[in-house]
Amino acid sequence: MNAAAQAPSLSSRHSSVSSINSRTSDGQESISNVPVQINDYASHASIVLIGIRGSGMSTLAVMASSALGFRLLDADQHFYKSTGLSRAAYQAAHGISQYRQEELRLMRSMLFDNPTGAVIVCGPGAVQGMGKEMLAEYSKDHLIIYVLRDAEDIQRHLRLADVETIQDLTRRAAPAYRSLSSYEFYNISDTSRCNSDTTSLRGDLSPRALALKNVEKDFLHFIHAIISRNGWSDMCKAKHSLSSLPLTERRSTYVLSLPLDTLNALIYMFRGVDIEADAIELSIPMSGISGPNSYDRIAEQISRQLFVVRRNLGLPILYHIEGSDSIDEDKYFGLLHHGLRLAPEYLCVDLKCDMAKIKNLIASKAQTKIIGHYVTDDAWGSPKQWAIVERAQTLGCDIVRICQEASTLEDNFAVQHFVHQVKSSPYHTIPLAAYNTGRLGRMSCYLNTVLSPVTHPLVRKLAPNCPSDSLLTVQEAQKAVFSSFLLDKQYFGIYGNCTSQSLSPAMHNAAFKLLGMPHRYSIFLEESLDQLFEMIKDVDFGGASITAPFKTAIIPKVDFLSPEARAIGAVNTLICLKSSSTDSLLNRNTAGPTVALFGENTDWIGISTCIQRNLSPINAVRRRTTALVTGAGGMARAAAYALLRLGVKTIVICNRTRSKAEQLVKQFQDQHFGRNGRDENESPDLMSDAVFRIVDSKQDPWPEDINPPTIIASCIATREVDGECSVDTSLPESWLSSPTGGVAIELSYTPLETPLLRQIQSLADKGWIPVDGLQVLPEQGMMQFELFTTRSILHLSILTFSPAYRIKMVADSKCLNSHSGDNDSTKTNMALSTPEPSGQETKKQFYIFGHNISHSLSPTLHNAGFKALNLPHHYQIHESENVDESVQQILDRPDFGGASVTFPHKLQIGKLLDSVSQQAEIIGAINTVIVKELSGKKTLHGDNTDWSGIKRCIEKSGVRDFASSSALVLGAGGAARAACYAVQTLGFQELIIVNRTLSKAEDLVLNFPSLKTRAFSTLEEAAGLINTQIRLIVACVPADDLGVDKIPSGLFSGAEEGVLVEMAYRPQVTGMMQMAETYPGWKIYKGVDVLEEQGYAQFQLWTGEQAPMEIMKLAMQAKIQGR
Repeated sequence: MNAAAQAPSLSSRHSSVSSINSRTSDGQESISNVPVQINDYASHASIVLIGIRGSGMSTLAVMASSALGFRLLDADQHFYKSTGLSRAAYQAAHGISQYRQEELRLMRSMLFDNPTGAVIVCGPGAVQGMGKEMLAEYSKDHLIIYVLRDAEDIQRHLRLADVETIQDLTRRAAPAYRSLSSYEFYNISDTSRCNSDTTSLRGDLSPRALALKNVEKDFLHFIHAIISRNGWSDMCKAKHSLSSLPLTERRSTYVLSLPLDTLNALIYMFRGVDIEADAIELSIPMSGISGPNSYDRIAEQISRQLFVVRRNLGLPILYHIEGSDSIDEDKYFGLLHHGLRLAPEYLCVDLKCDMAKIKNLIASKAQTKIIGHYVTDDAWGSPKQWAIVERAQTLGCDIVRICQEASTLEDNFAVQHFVHQVKSSPYHTIPLAAYNTGRLGRMSCYLNTVLSPVTHPLVRKLAPNCPSDSLLTVQEAQKAVFSSFLLDKQYFGIYGNCTSQSLSPAMHNAAFKLLGMPHRYSIFLEESLDQLFEMIKDVDFGGASITAPFKTAIIPKVDFLSPEARAIGAVNTLICLKSSSTDSLLNRNTAGPTVALFGENTDWIGISTCIQRNLSPINAVRRRTTALVTGAGGMARAAAYALLRLGVKTIVICNRTRSKAEQLVKQFQDQHFGRNGRDENESPDLMSDAVFRIVDSKQDPWPEDINPPTIIASCIATREVDGECSVDTSLPESWLSSPTGGVAIELSYTPLETPLLRQIQSLADKGWIPVDGLQVLPEQGMMQFELFTTRSILHLSILTFSPAYRIKMVADSKCLNSHSGDNDSTKTNMALSTPEPSGQETKKQFYIFGHNISHSLSPTLHNAGFKALNLPHHYQIHESENVDESVQQILDRPDFGGASVTFPHKLQIGKLLDSVSQQAEIIGAINTVIVKELSGKKTLHGDNTDWSGIKRCIEKSGVRDFASSSALVLGAGGAARAACYAVQTLGFQELIIVNRTLSKAEDLVLNFPSLKTRAFSTLEEAAGLINTQIRLIVACVPADDLGVDKIPSGLFSGAEEGVLVEMAYRPQVTGMMQMAETYPGWKIYKGVDVLEEQGYAQFQLWTGEQAPMEIMKLAMQAKIQGR
């Protein structure tokens, strides 16, 4: 709808909200009169979205309708379809009174004619007059969701009202919308994908195609958390997945508390960091609720922060309002009921409060688990504490949590005795979390098994006021548990006949280290299963990743086979059970004789996760979605199974041997299994509507009766031969004709870039997104890690893979398809030697400051270095025309780690720094900002590494002895200044500066009085010098207008050998380089070579670590090739 049509709706709604605010006699909002939520909605009951215009309701409705298979009804479209006019046009033609009547009539028909199977977006009349009454009636058995959004985002979307007007409208309308809805969703704008470094892990993504991916994930998670429909949340989880179990049923779980007032400082730092905990406790103070409009203000703040936490951390949320002995219970329960509106997984209630209010809260909880919380000062085991457990269970709490501050170490043994007594009682079945607080109580925290409180190194550093100084990190708690011999050290590995270059040891060992586990993961290179069964006899052996050629051979040997492994017909994960039932899958990290073997397949999870993550919302799986699988081997079966679990109903198999494709199809047609991996008797059969088609050859036309594919899984084995892929995996253009693009996953990663991936990359502007095989590996590895340890980790790929590291490992793994076979060791331990994270490093943010730097290679270079050394830092571009306030704000950030500085900022940045190095002073330009600590105070220091990059290139050339030689520097800008300084340090006899503005060359000469210098305005003058041997030329000017015909040959002919440093990046071959190539004794270095070398120097200045030069170089080369 155009802006003109929207204006009346906005203004009319704005004028009407004054009549719907609910206030007490003293002018405060009433927060105790909160509508009671409905515990359960019929699975097909229609869903209604309400909120002010521009909140994104229409987009959210499209996402929900696609995922649920519901119809979509939008009030604006419904009005236009029914009347033939927009709202504004109808009002102009018929007047406001008739417009209101028509709006109400259509609203009634839209709601009550569609009681099931619809997602309905209501218009402005929903919160006015009779519209309110209709919606209130409808809400009795239908889910009504109030959608909020940042005012700035609404303003940008509508291009209509200023931010202050929208903020005022939101504030005034909020009471009405909250009174009419049972839940609310904060629509966080999806800007993170454009700012994050995930594209570096996936190749050249199309940000536009994935622009709403996080929004889709957030909203669908929210919807399904409320209605729990058809096992949707389990569709990409294995039957025995740890993440599908409630936290109370796992062996040990940890919760990280984040106070609301520290989130802004912490959340940004936590992006891409694995926080190791199992849940996040959002701790909200009561102190902020006072004064006019305080409730709706704090409610909106809580809503936004909760969804920010969910977006960035991806863990279950425990909602906790901090109480006290003198809390206002009306306000306290008002905020608790508001918390239920946000559908958190857990919510705490103080058991000291009024029982009737607690019962009312529990009656409204829907899917949220209620934790009865109690802080006591009585001795453990006292009658009062037993009464608290009894009270929580009687009230209907799902968990009871009791804590008190420890005064002696003996209190830790007392709480354990109390826990044992409660668990032994046949009358108390409620899960119990009990522990001491304070430094003396730390032992009880790591011994507690249910939601133990923990902190994180980032919290300790960035939020020192958090009450976490006495808490352990997850790593510290796990180390304590293993050191106390409560859990046992075990070993695992990857077992196969071509595993010598596997990446799995790097992944698993890094994760063990991060989580404080003493386990190890090794490589077992074997030709038969004999050695595996010898290891199974070892009481310390925990299990293995199974690879070719043993994935099918192991099946008859296992005692239990998961539904997923049975469906796919292959096992890639073997677990040693210490008891005769699968219940011991939850009792890991325990040594002892192996009683039974469990076989699982996690390959399909890696495929499924990568599809979900990269499939744009517009291509969400629908009934007519088509997927293509090329190949018919083991990975093709895993891909087909993943597609079935995702709900894809049409799957095309393309394989050159038709009989193998037919075998694959028959394998699935002969089985029945449900969407959550269980047998067909336990859940709907995925095969009931699924259709397989076979295409014999890529020369065949795409079938006309089905849509072109939006999901492609290439499962053809490839290898690298003379730098090229052994198989042409590309597809006919007509097969890639989806108007909305799609996602293509290449499951082979030798070579990393296959013909198919190159083809898909070229279609990025059409919505196609490529995913290489190394993205699948860590995703399936995370599930293996869960099975091995019963601990989950969210960012296994970030722990291990930088782009350069991945390229290096692929380059080293060309023997994946063959091996020497001369290894006669019975137990081979070939775990990769890879840096392991300390778990204590604080994440810092690094930047490049400059103008027109969007194509800078520096982020690729430095992020590869950080990840290769497992440093959690991140380097990004900050572009501005000059050194302005935005640069100052970045320098003031507590997490600022340093910066590269380029034109024109390197001449301006000094005014913001505390000190400058001698070389930067002489050069007159700063290209590096370093953070130093002096007497506990942060200071900013400026330096210049450009000169060292130039010098390093010259030194690498092998050309020596410059004492009787001349150096020529072309240009007189910042780069030329650095070049002159490098010349000075190398001991040249003479420096010649050429610049077309002679006065600038002469000014530059004055900065280097220790050198014999001359200045000229043309190259011809320099080339005509007699008795001058020029052995170094540094070109510091744009090369576009300096063709080879304009360069005097005499520049190079006076010396048998020399060095050309061409600072220009473009064109790839400059006129200077062409001329130098005609003289065999001259070595040539390009701008990217200098960039690398000075970048290594910056890296060491920032981190104190030697730069991993080979890895950083590989990353940058890959980026350049990709361009």
